[in-house]
Amino acid sequence: MNQGELIINDERCFRIDGFERYHVSESGRVYRTETGKPRTWRTKGRIYISENQVHFDTRNNSVRRGYVSLTDTEGKLHNVEVAPVVALAFGVIKEKLNKKKQAIVFKDGDIRNLHFTNLEVGERKPSNSKLSKEDVKHIKKQIKMGIPLRKIAWFFSVSEMQINRIKTGENWGTGKRKIKAPQAPFEIEDGRMRKYIATFNKKKTATKVKKPFAVKRNAQKPTDNTIVGIVDGYKLWIKHSNITRARQLVDKLNDYFFNDTKKPIKESGGIFKDWTEK
Repeated sequence: MNQGELIINDERCFRIDGFERYHVSESGRVYRTETGKPRTWRTKGRIYISENQVHFDTRNNSVRRGYVSLTDTEGKLHNVEVAPVVALAFGVIKEKLNKKKQAIVFKDGDIRNLHFTNLEVGERKPSNSKLSKEDVKHIKKQIKMGIPLRKIAWFFSVSEMQINRIKTGENWGTGKRKIKAPQAPFEIEDGRMRKYIATFNKKKTATKVKKPFAVKRNAQKPTDNTIVGIVDGYKLWIKHSNITRARQLVDKLNDYFFNDTKKPIKESGGIFKDWTEK
């Protein structure tokens, strides 16, 4: 018998790396075999002290992987996934897994079957693996048709967030969101001012008129303020909850767009460090 190997309930068991007080069996059962303290009369002479229950959560009508609660030598509690522990103990994993590309998979598809003969190293599937490539093709077509995301999500039995991630390209895409950065409607030399104006709502006017920025207030709601102005034939407006900061920003905007000197933004006071703060 190898060092650290025990026979418990007619199954081979090996000590768990990193949690030496526990053994895991060939079928994925976890036993506490040591306490770190002298045994009591109740456990004296027994092979193991207790069995730790493996928990399988069910979410969205699907079974999640099994986890077990283990205590390390310092007394800290950890939730540990059982399948990799079994795979490592019984030689299913020959070398360290590439967690980004590899995962422990179940040959018969039953996540509850933790026997080492049912485990193997496979390719890690995307988080939305419930969907096939054909499903995703249909989803993308429906998104282009303008069908509400919640309806698409209901039809394919996934979350609306899942569909939104497909829409933006975060899932089943390049891994990066395909949301273009906002752009200012006209050329602005100062980079910080250009980024701030890009956050405004904009509408082209009939002629190239200019109108200084001002704050429009909602008398019924003190936090409902709108900064509005017209620059180079574009009406620009944005909401702002703080009237004091809104007025300060209006002064800065007018100083930049309607003052011939156009001082650089970096020379302004600290109150304008974050243009997007509301």
